[in-house]
Amino acid sequence: MNAISLGPFVFSNDRFIAIVTVLVFLAAAEIIAWRRPDHRDAIRHWTGTAFVVWVIAARLGFVITHWGAFAASPWTVFAIWQGGFDIRAGIFGLVATVAAVFLRHPRAGVPVILSIAAGTIAFGLTTLALPDETHGQIPTEAFADLSGAPVNLATQDGRPLVLNLWATWCPPCRREMPMMVDVAQSLDGAQDGVRIVFANQGEQARSINEFLDLTDLPPGGMIRDPSSALMQEFDLLGLPSTLFFAGDGSLQSVHTGEISRAALLAGIDALKATP
Repeated sequence: MNAISLGPFVFSNDRFIAIVTVLVFLAAAEIIAWRRPDHRDAIRHWTGTAFVVWVIAARLGFVITHWGAFAASPWTVFAIWQGGFDIRAGIFGLVATVAAVFLRHPRAGVPVILSIAAGTIAFGLTTLALPDETHGQIPTEAFADLSGAPVNLATQDGRPLVLNLWATWCPPCRREMPMMVDVAQSLDGAQDGVRIVFANQGEQARSINEFLDLTDLPPGGMIRDPSSALMQEFDLLGLPSTLFFAGDGSLQSVHTGEISRAALLAGIDALKATP
């Protein structure tokens, strides 16, 4: 399973791991601050600074690495809820912050390091508890497009496939759809390209067509899965979910939740590099 459900909320494993890591880091910092009243304000200030610096550095590293994906919509640089962080750049930011702490307020240095260590341990333990269990093959059963014609997802001619599961009632699905359709159209016809298919979950063709007309999106690449069989087959907990299949039909990765252009293109590049 690549996601975890907490009541009405569904988190992909990587996002849940990130949330736990941050909470443990901040909790550790607060506990240490309460035990060191003489330096409480400094500890809170520098642990908060370390967190902000990590976010900015990690995000900046990711943006620089994938700038081509952000150039079309620069504002998405600030859409950090979509994910996209470079851990190496974040670590560099933390090292710089720790160095600044020891220069400016040495007594806060050890508490900051201990808080980082607590977060690191939480990251490692949560990662072990929630391993990546991506496995499976492209479904062999036929689905229907919006005209009723059968579509066999397994007929790929050796091309990789990106399969997006969505619904018209799902706000993140509606937000990401125009971007994903734009990427799909840019790949259409490319000999080494990746096909993108949008599998609506549980809705009638009328509802889908009304949404496409309202948003001025084309029906190409849309298929219907009225019984939500794909969600059940791959044990998915929420929408949208984007599945990346290699050219041999094997499932390589799953992205649960709204996906950014950069993350989508990175996933496609990874598929092209898969033997």
